Order: sequence, then C-alpha cells, then structure tokens
Amino acid sequence: MKKNAQFNLSISSLVFIFLLAAASSCQKNKKISDELEENVFAVKFKIKDFESIVTPLQKASGVKKLASGKATGSSQEEILFQWTFDLGNTDPTIAINPLPIIDYNNGKVDYSFTAGWPTTGKSINFRGAQSILLKLPVQRITSIQSLSMDVNSSGTGPRALLIDYSTDRGLSFSKLSDTIHYPIELANTGVAKLPVTQSLTAIPVLGKEYVWIRLRLFEGTRPTGSIYNPTTGTFKMDNLMITGITDESVLQNKLYYHIYNSESQALVKQGGISAQESFEIDLPVGTYYLSLVTKNSNSPIIFANSANRSGFYMSNSFLEKEVEIYAVRDTFEVNNAMERVLTLDRIFSEINVEFTDVEDLSKIDSIRIQQKHPSFYYYPFSNSSNTQMDASVLLIEPNFTTNNKKFYFNQFMGFHDTNRSIKYELKVFAEGVPIRTFELSTDVKNNMQVLFKGLLLEGFDPIQGFIIRKNETWNGQVDVDF
Repeated sequence: MKKNAQFNLSISSLVFIFLLAAASSCQKNKKISDELEENVFAVKFKIKDFESIVTPLQKASGVKKLASGKATGSSQEEILFQWTFDLGNTDPTIAINPLPIIDYNNGKVDYSFTAGWPTTGKSINFRGAQSILLKLPVQRITSIQSLSMDVNSSGTGPRALLIDYSTDRGLSFSKLSDTIHYPIELANTGVAKLPVTQSLTAIPVLGKEYVWIRLRLFEGTRPTGSIYNPTTGTFKMDNLMITGITDESVLQNKLYYHIYNSESQALVKQGGISAQESFEIDLPVGTYYLSLVTKNSNSPIIFANSANRSGFYMSNSFLEKEVEIYAVRDTFEVNNAMERVLTLDRIFSEINVEFTDVEDLSKIDSIRIQQKHPSFYYYPFSNSSNTQMDASVLLIEPNFTTNNKKFYFNQFMGFHDTNRSIKYELKVFAEGVPIRTFELSTDVKNNMQVLFKGLLLEGFDPIQGFIIRKNETWNGQVDVDF
C-alpha cells in the first residue's frame, strides 16, 4: 500500500509539473501589452445619430456655407499612424484605420517597455529581433509619405537596419532604403538616440488592403569592444510616426478617445481613429471615465496633461474658422462585455456677422479678426479655466455681393453651463487699405448661434442691446443688432 501511495504521489507530482510547465509555456507567449492578470472584456462604444452628426462634417468646405467666400485647398499630408508607447502597450495614439499591428520575429510578442525619448515617457524594447513588421491597414489612404522614429540598441544589439515593404502580406518585399548604419560614436545609453526618417512615397497603396513595412536589423559597424549577440541584444524604438494623404471621408472626420481609471486617475487607453458609428476597446474589470471628441479637420486637436484625469484638457486653434467639434463625457463600470451608447454635443458656437448696408461692399477685400477674450480650453473632467490670450489673427476674405453681405466662423468653447464672454476686434480692409476697426461682444455658451447684424460703413453703435431667441437646431441663438 505504501508503495502504491508513493507511486500515486509520483504520478501526481509529474502531472502537477506538467501542468505548471504548460501554464508557464502559455504565459510565455502572452502579449505583454495586455497584462492580463485579471479579466478583460470588450466594451463597444456606439455613437447615437452618428450619420446626422458626421454627414455635415464630411462635406467639403464650400458645400455648407463659406466663412471666407472662397473654397479651401485640397488634401494635405497628415499623421496616419503614431505610437508613443507611453502607456506601456502597443496601442497606437493615432490610427486612421483600425487597427495597425506591430509584429516581430514572425509573431513573437514578448517585448518590454523602458524609458523613451523623452525619458519621462516610454519606448518599446525588442529582444533578439531580426525583423519588425508594421502591418498597416491602408483603406481610403491615397498615398503614404514618410516614416520617422527614434532608435538605439543595447551594447550587444543591432547597429544597422534596412527598411523594405510588402503589399502581398509578406509573400515578397521591395527595398525602400539602403542599409542605415548607426554613427560609430552613438553610445548605447538611454539618452542617446538615432532619429530615422524614410520616404514611403514609393509604396503603391491604391486598391490595397494592407501594407507591411519591415525593419530588418543587422550587426552593423560596431565600436571597439562591442560584440553583437543576435539572441540577447535588444533594439529600442520610440516616437514612431507614419504620415500620408487620405481621401476626404477620412481627412474630415476623426475620433479621439481618452479613458481613465477611476481609482488611480491614470490614463489607460487613448487613440485617434477615423470617425465611425461604433468601435471596441478591451478593458479590465473596473470603473472608467471616457472623453470622446470628433473633429472635421486634418489638423489635430491639441491635448495636454493627458496622463492625469483632473489636469487633462484640450484646445483648438482660433484660425480654424470652419472647424466643427463634438464631444461627450461618460462614466461606466466594466465587469463583462458591454455596449455604451454615446450622445455627442457641439463644443463650439457659430458666430455670424451680417451687414445691412445698402451700399455696395464689394470693395471690402478682407476682414481681420482677433479674439479679445481669453482662449477657451476644454477640461472634460474638471471646472478649471485659464486667462491666456491668443494673439492669432483670423483672416476673412468675404467676396461680398449685392445679395450676400455676411460671413461666419466657429468658436471652439468646450462645455459650459453658464454664459461666457466673447469679444472680437474686427479690422476692415478695402483695396488693401484699413478703413475701419471696431469690436463686437456678447455672452454665450457652447452649442449656440450668435448673429451680429448692423451697418458696416456708417451708423455703428457698439453698445446697442441684443435679443436672445431659442431654436430647434442649436441649443440657442443670440441675435445682436449693432
């Protein structure tokens, strides 16, 4: 009996060791960026009335009504994909199409994260990498322009790289660059870095679903005493960015999301993607705060202090006279797969100026507008404000006719429960000569229309009162006669 007990114990021990080894093997290939020490669930976000919100944003600037009276330019180069790695994962901070993948050594995923550039952020660190693949979805992208990144390696890591690409999912590759060698004096310290920039214009993307960009790593020319170890040497990469040109449906609409953990107040997910009715994000069990913003412009929104929820804010340039920005804030708890329906609201107001002069105003060639109120900053999760002034000058080229003596521009504001003062100085030019300077002001909240209406060339009374009238399209309308 004792012998059988010992035999059973040995069998049990072997089974336990086998299971432990299997579990360890499974864990070895687990993606570090997921850090799945607890359950992770898919949270689907769906935008209510998406088409009615986004469709107006998709129109070209000349379709709705012109702020300047002139059609604006064609598609411009913009950021298509960007990674900062500051959250310790491979989620892109901007991805014009969902979702690009970083892959190395044919599916290996045991990368890590270390201090980046700047050292307050993080970078991604690959061990024993021979090749790194950037798998990019390129639907609705008309051209890819450039790749830029900062790199370095450990003392035994690679010191040269070659960049090529594939449009057939890796069946064949075409060279983009000659071998890029590290400068011999580049130290393998955490501070030193090699900025790399590579043109991607040779890559044909039209009609393609994916483009793979490959970084091939080599021993390279090495300093004295530096011995290459292709198994244990590491390659470090940060500030990875790919730019290009997209069709208008992508250029004109973007969604930016920031998700914070309610306990730590820390940023756990962020991204920028092309506007779409729904998208999914994987999150562990917990309670979260979400900020979601959409914008109809190829220039990005300016975000600041995003690492901390209470200090997080955003702003937008006053010079973007036709920009339309919608936003929503949400709080939710994750304990299983779920769907959240989000309602976006305008965080801008529309400023209209209409002149009632009988006289011909066609000689007015430009009107230069400067804000005389503090710049608006949007704090999604606090009541903070600022007193900073913006000296930018908005140029309006009105093209006045007998039947059209008005123009408009949009004022970014953020969310406000009470009225905020707005004030503008207008300098009017006729045939290149300044003929008049005056100010317009009132109090308004976001999601309202303001109409300043009066004579341009005579009879101006800046202190005249105004009336407030509600309408169905916007939260409210303010008419100011002058």
